[in-house]
Amino acid sequence: MERLLIDFSQVYGQNEPQRASRSVYNTQVSSYKDPDKTQETPRISFEDMLSNSIKNVNNLQLEAEKKVRDMALGDVEDISEVVLASSRADTALRLVMEMRNKFLDAYQALSRITG
Repeated sequence: MERLLIDFSQVYGQNEPQRASRSVYNTQVSSYKDPDKTQETPRISFEDMLSNSIKNVNNLQLEAEKKVRDMALGDVEDISEVVLASSRADTALRLVMEMRNKFLDAYQALSRITG
């Protein structure tokens, strides 16, 4: 679907109001194509997306563990870094677990329908 883009830069100057000698109907109209449809978006499989998400959660867990270890050794100056890393890892893990639960619920619902 094409959209119309009206260029008012000739009618209205940079910050000037419209002058009486100019007509609003003398605007330039050009066609505007939706950028979503003109550019090919890279396709990523669901398996790759899920795998990347699990890897990111694992990395956050490892980072949080390293921060806690550094805190125990006295290498951390600001404890908020440890708390923030642990909170990120916990939130990411909870999100992945909720996604897993929803997928299992959907699978069970589909298996009840088909079987």
